[in-house]
Amino acid sequence: MKPAKPQGLLLLTIGALTSIDFLQNGMVAFATAPIMGEIGASPEEYSTVAAAYASVAVVVIALQRWMVERVGWRRYVQAALGAAAIGAILCATAESYPGFLVGRMVMALGCAGMLTSSRLAVNLIPPSPGRFLGIKALATGICCGTAIGPWLASVIVTADRWPLIFWLVAAAALALLPATSVLPTATLAPAQRSDAHPVRLAALAVGSFLLLFVLQRSYYDFYADQLWLMIGAVAGASALLAFIWTESRSARPLLKLRSLVEPRYLSGLALFTFCYVTLGANGYLLPIMLQRSLGHSWSTAGQFYALGLGAGVATWLTMSRLLPRWPSPRKYFVAGFLALAASAWLMSRTTPAPDLWGHILPALALYGVFIMMLMPVTAMQTFNGVMHDESVFSHAQQTKNMLGQMGQALGVTLATVGQQWLTTWHYSTLHGAINPASPQYQETHARFTAAFSNSMDPVRAAELATAQIAQVLAQQSALLANLDHFRALAVVAVLAVAVSLVQKVIR
Repeated sequence: MKPAKPQGLLLLTIGALTSIDFLQNGMVAFATAPIMGEIGASPEEYSTVAAAYASVAVVVIALQRWMVERVGWRRYVQAALGAAAIGAILCATAESYPGFLVGRMVMALGCAGMLTSSRLAVNLIPPSPGRFLGIKALATGICCGTAIGPWLASVIVTADRWPLIFWLVAAAALALLPATSVLPTATLAPAQRSDAHPVRLAALAVGSFLLLFVLQRSYYDFYADQLWLMIGAVAGASALLAFIWTESRSARPLLKLRSLVEPRYLSGLALFTFCYVTLGANGYLLPIMLQRSLGHSWSTAGQFYALGLGAGVATWLTMSRLLPRWPSPRKYFVAGFLALAASAWLMSRTTPAPDLWGHILPALALYGVFIMMLMPVTAMQTFNGVMHDESVFSHAQQTKNMLGQMGQALGVTLATVGQQWLTTWHYSTLHGAINPASPQYQETHARFTAAFSNSMDPVRAAELATAQIAQVLAQQSALLANLDHFRALAVVAVLAVAVSLVQKVIR
């Protein structure tokens, strides 16, 4: 690829592509419950929306290089921005579940390849210190989109204007179109192009959808339909393994997977997987903990979540100054995992009525530090062994981002299934200790009944007192399950610190 000029427009394109993708993902994830209510979708139906988006994204990412070889970078990115805008408009105007499903699938056609396009556009800058400016633009887009998304979603939801989430995405995508003129238009000769075999592509599409669908549905049906979920998971995993096996044996593969079997790349891929699983799990659990377990409003939860992740912006601004002078990654890995361990430890000590500024915000800030310390450093170190060939580097980026879709879905599944089991266990324990025969229950019931009796008859007051106790038990059980999640995460982070200190592949 030839260098693109002017560099200012290129840096704008690099940063804006990642910002749009992470912004829309953050807003949609945070506003899941209100959107479900507005389009009349059940949780099970909405899980199908999430699975469909992610599976379309996986296929589009796999095909990205194939499409660029035929239409060039400029037309590809312009088409992606157009698809993102059209899909966002369909979502904004959707009044039902089917319309929203179609809109999200169209959005996936555009948004799926934005991160990969952004990273590959960095290589349009000639090898020099100036290329680091491209990395800075990419990482700045990621951390700004990640931090702003929850806050914007909370403001929009509080104002009861949920379609504005998607109108903003459409406007941002269309506004970026003029800047894409800086991208090259060159295509590859037919003999040099990769091949997309329809049967292998179908295996990837079916396998990714089945696996993601099972992961999404396990939120709701894990204990009721374990057999069918296991069958779906095995079928999906088998289709994906068939895709990997046939691709690795092909003379003209869609993805050069055999060239990616390189120790440094595989180690980096493992680190990325951990980060994506953690992002998925905490991205699901933290807003729910703030809203349901601790009883805060949408606006408060969004503000504090965004403020905490905003620490990632400050972290990256500091890192961008340190990395050129001290590039050795081990110290950043250790510091990042220590930040995650400290964040999880603080969250595991949360009380039913914590000080948001003194307790919750520092924990969220440390989590933001972990994200923006681990992911940029991992990205800068992972691909050194596959930089020799432009197509191999592109396929390495695509594979990493396909795995990212799977990893985040796996993280959400681990969090939700774990929370279901732990909440049930804690509720049983609390219910056994606080039952109608216990003095503590009778004292609490009498106190609630006396409070309600001021505004209603005694019989109705007693019924409400019983309901109030049940609600408190459920809330406390959920909070205890949340705390268990963060205790486990703290242990895993400490183990990751130990691995970072002794590993010899990325150092």
